[in-house]
Amino acid sequence: MSKKAWKILLWQDHHNGRLQELLDCLACFYNIIHKNDPRLSGWFSFGLDIIYENSIKYAGLPFSEWPRIELNSAIFFAIEMALASTSRDNSIAGAIQGEGCWKSPQEFARQWAMVAAQMGSRLGESYAVLLAARENPKAYAQFLRYFFYYWRKKTRKRKIFVIYGKERINECKSMMLEMGLLAVAHLEDRDMAEVLAKDVAQYIQEQGVDIPLSLFPLQCELDKVLKSSKLYKSSQHLVVLRSMQEPTREDERHSLDRLRPLLSPLPLAQWPKDLYWTDVLYEEFPWMDKAVRVVERQQALSQNLGSERLHFRPLLLLGPSGVGKTRFLRRLGELLGVPTIFIPLAGSQDSMMLKGAARGWSSARPGLMVEKMVDTKCPNPVVILDEIDKIGLGRQNGRVWETLLTLLEPSSSSSVLDEFLLGEVNYSAISWVATANDLSDIPVPLISRFEIISVDTPKADHFNCILKNMLQDVAREYGQDSKNLPVFDPEVLDILRRQFTRNHYSLRYLRRAIFRVMEIQALENRKSTIDDKEEKQGPFLQ
Repeated sequence: MSKKAWKILLWQDHHNGRLQELLDCLACFYNIIHKNDPRLSGWFSFGLDIIYENSIKYAGLPFSEWPRIELNSAIFFAIEMALASTSRDNSIAGAIQGEGCWKSPQEFARQWAMVAAQMGSRLGESYAVLLAARENPKAYAQFLRYFFYYWRKKTRKRKIFVIYGKERINECKSMMLEMGLLAVAHLEDRDMAEVLAKDVAQYIQEQGVDIPLSLFPLQCELDKVLKSSKLYKSSQHLVVLRSMQEPTREDERHSLDRLRPLLSPLPLAQWPKDLYWTDVLYEEFPWMDKAVRVVERQQALSQNLGSERLHFRPLLLLGPSGVGKTRFLRRLGELLGVPTIFIPLAGSQDSMMLKGAARGWSSARPGLMVEKMVDTKCPNPVVILDEIDKIGLGRQNGRVWETLLTLLEPSSSSSVLDEFLLGEVNYSAISWVATANDLSDIPVPLISRFEIISVDTPKADHFNCILKNMLQDVAREYGQDSKNLPVFDPEVLDILRRQFTRNHYSLRYLRRAIFRVMEIQALENRKSTIDDKEEKQGPFLQ
């Protein structure tokens, strides 16, 4: 659109007497403003006197023929009036409504901005467009886009930006942000809106802008445009959060703002390019070969169908306690290179952990998986439902297992309401795995959602690989290299092996026994060190 065209649209209802009308209105509540808001007395009194005198002195002359000093002074006053009339921090808006000399503070501000624009101020033009767009954003979307790019170019990489004798970098950036967000939400050309959305998002990231609560709905619109962009229309990304109700309080805004990345497409974790992960699992967990084969089959099917997205159907490892089910699943997630979310279900009675706690309560928060996904920026983690057979059957805030039915069912998992977000969450890309010792206490509908894998008990000849892996776990736990751990004597190893066999090949018992042996060795080493030190220092202490 040409400069001439948008100037005609903006100022077509303007006339030379507008400035005098605005000044007459100010005169009506001059004393009220001074009484109620002394902070305005400086620029307001001084500026009003000057512009009033100049409006009389140069009556009949176009603004372009005013002397430059007087014109700049008038522009400064007009812009200050436009900004102050819509500010919540002073009494001008209240005085306008109280005196009734103008129909609304917003319109009063727009008229002052238009006066500044007539005087040749680009800042006045921009603010007049923004104020008009707040009432009719679709009609002014193109203008908003134009001014966003105009001020981005002017203010980029500048910490100070003086206009008409005042530093206005924050005013310009705030105005530019609202213009960009409004334009993205209301441009009819969606290709143009997508390009603008990328630029606005980049600007927000570059500047580290803290978006005010009043603009939060527009921020959500920006995220929606970004997620529908052609750049993200691929199987490589997923939008986790389909919608989110705007906050009503500032503390809610900060909580919700942290979750905004889920409104945009997030990259999906991919299957490993080779089968290294299977080789490691077969070596470390030879008794878990059935589970490894099931996951390997699902990878093969996914890749055969042309999908590299890491995802497998819900699995349930069924077997006695202490055989390493949970440890295996954690290691699986680690080797696949995908975040693992651990959810202990033993005795769990409250489904709020899964579906979020409603706003307004002290315990208000989104579901655990939502928080973990925003922390990891991964929409398809592995979620471990540990000890699902010991799940509580209480009805407080809904049964946990009934909530799980919704999350595990393909037809419903892509649109699950989170009670804190008041929006729909897409859980369809999650790979669910569960552990259980017995199926008798699990509701039948829940069992039907899983592929059951019976886990064998480790054998005696698995002792060496189990011991090696457990020592590596101990080293990681203490932040050490496994080479720094003490070496067990053959007699100690033989005792551990016998205990392992006697306790039904329980990994849990073996882990406790290993720690006990290492603690005993550590105490003996410390006592030996103290004895040596006392022996060396003995003659000097006599």
